[in-house]
Amino acid sequence: MSILNEFERRLGGAIEGLFTKAFRGGLQPVELATRILKEMDANKSVGVREVWVPNRYVFFLSEPDRERFGQAERSLRRELEQVVREGARERGWALVGPPEVQIETDPSLKPGDFHCRPLLVEDPGTGQSGPPADASPPDALDAELILLDEGKPSKAFRLSKDRVIIGRLAESDIVLDDPGASRRHAEVRRQDGEFVIADLGSTNGTMVNESTVGERTLEEGDRITIGRTVLEFRRR
Repeated sequence: MSILNEFERRLGGAIEGLFTKAFRGGLQPVELATRILKEMDANKSVGVREVWVPNRYVFFLSEPDRERFGQAERSLRRELEQVVREGARERGWALVGPPEVQIETDPSLKPGDFHCRPLLVEDPGTGQSGPPADASPPDALDAELILLDEGKPSKAFRLSKDRVIIGRLAESDIVLDDPGASRRHAEVRRQDGEFVIADLGSTNGTMVNESTVGERTLEEGDRITIGRTVLEFRRR
């Protein structure tokens, strides 16, 4: 049985009669599953030993479609995450972290239309699925840095440690392949429920929203520039 057929079978069993009622007409769950498989193939990154594919998929739906999926959304997300696992396993691709599917509303979309934003999301300090041993509890994983490539999100780093080092050193929590970055360039630390970025005496400095900073509390949407690398701070 194909991944998509198995997805529909599992989803139908998970929400029983609600499947027919909630998903009759309009946007169909299998369309989201199909998009995941396409995005995995289109956004794979070839490494030295493995091929990496995005593990987070954020879907933006119209208001009517989001409302229609409402009661079944949790089951839908869980089954879509299984599609990520099976798609990667079938093709021999690797995931930098556990699969995660989010569903958001975009009021500008018409019923039946949707957008998908794929991201590679890894926990600092580990290349394996799941958080590192010294990570904060799951409910504390409430912020991340999004790597922007030509203004578009391309990779996400969860701020799951109390202190995250950014730099060119391979031992850094967030490693930057950027000649403008110092070996240990900056750090982001958790402090009194906030996240603070501090420059570590770098050669070229650290900028937040185009202003050079020594230390600064980060706010939603702040853009950190290190060399030519731009990272956007987001609460989760």
